[in-house]
Amino acid sequence: MTVRLSMAIALLLLVAGCGSMRTNPDAPQSAGGLVPTVEDQDVGLVGIAPDFDLKAYSVIGVALFPVTDRLGDEGDRRFAAEMASFFQTELVRRLRVSGLFPRVVNLTETAFTPAPGEKVLRLEGNITRLGRGSQAARYFAGIFGAGQTRAQADMRFVEGADGRAVMVVADRRIASIGLFGGADRDHLRESFDDMARDLAKFLQRLARGEAPRKE
Repeated sequence: MTVRLSMAIALLLLVAGCGSMRTNPDAPQSAGGLVPTVEDQDVGLVGIAPDFDLKAYSVIGVALFPVTDRLGDEGDRRFAAEMASFFQTELVRRLRVSGLFPRVVNLTETAFTPAPGEKVLRLEGNITRLGRGSQAARYFAGIFGAGQTRAQADMRFVEGADGRAVMVVADRRIASIGLFGGADRDHLRESFDDMARDLAKFLQRLARGEAPRKE
């Protein structure tokens, strides 16, 4: 009995460490004639303007991504606002750590006016899927995908001068495995943090001249 209990605890601790998983985006959004159709190992689907040169921009402003998925009640709306704020904060943090831009601006916190001739990018978009799933279902059958949380961000990189879209990204994550099923807040925060981390990784690859690639 002791051995079985130890094995069960070890298994729970193991699966509790499993993070979010990338999956195919649902109805990815286009912008300015760009459609996210090219698969990439880090960010899901991307579409890039032929003349886009990431290294030409010295500043990037990160906007708040509103949740456009269907929300049920006031509690859901508060939860959605919390996730949107968290995602914006993580995007700003990850982009600053990446060192790709001399300046990364949180557009919710700071009013920003570019200097004359300064090339600026704006990262904006929507959280188009925000599903909390069922912790009970995750507890009993999460290893089979039951009760999974769902998060999708449709992102647009636009030039600050004229608002022209230069890149679009659609990234979708699911999660269903965690200790006692895992709380939806924890799963979704991890999903959005993973999106922000992997977007920074993708942009670093892009700055090195690498093309999007599936694997």
